[in-house]
Amino acid sequence: MGPLELVIILGVTFFLFRIWIVEFKLVDELEFRRRYFSRFFSYCTALALAFGLLLYPLNIIVMVAFPILVVTSVWDLNFYRKFNSQTYWKKNRNWLPIERTTLHPPVVILAILMILNGARNYIEPPNLVSMVASVAILFLPFFLLDIRWTKRYKWPEALIVIGLMLTSGMSLLLAEAILWGVPIW
Repeated sequence: MGPLELVIILGVTFFLFRIWIVEFKLVDELEFRRRYFSRFFSYCTALALAFGLLLYPLNIIVMVAFPILVVTSVWDLNFYRKFNSQTYWKKNRNWLPIERTTLHPPVVILAILMILNGARNYIEPPNLVSMVASVAILFLPFFLLDIRWTKRYKWPEALIVIGLMLTSGMSLLLAEAILWGVPIW
């Protein structure tokens, strides 16, 4: 079994685990947070691995998510710091730190590995239009499902996420165009 097969097995396993823990095991604990944007990133990361890092739209999503999750890692630190004081989580309490640990860190780790192995090999699209389409697909779940946008829950967080997404997406688009000469069409 070669490295590609191992990556695919890891990706499929990770994808199935994320579906199980978010959609079945912790439904009551996560409630509406199951539709948060970072959980979508986690699914995309698992799918990128499941496809052997060969589908650049999924790889682009991972790369666009990377700086966002580095910046918002403060929210993770707050989760762990306040976890013991959250007494309303009774059922499945021990699974919550596992869910959180498999939420952001895998995206960040995969993006760093892609950068160290030559990011261009993973995220160079045939043209910028397809890259913009990939980023648009990335935004769609946020605007349709994330309650921070749809119901203005924790309203400043939605604006922070949108700002980070636009900045990260535009930075990658400019890098692709200027540094790598990716054509518009």
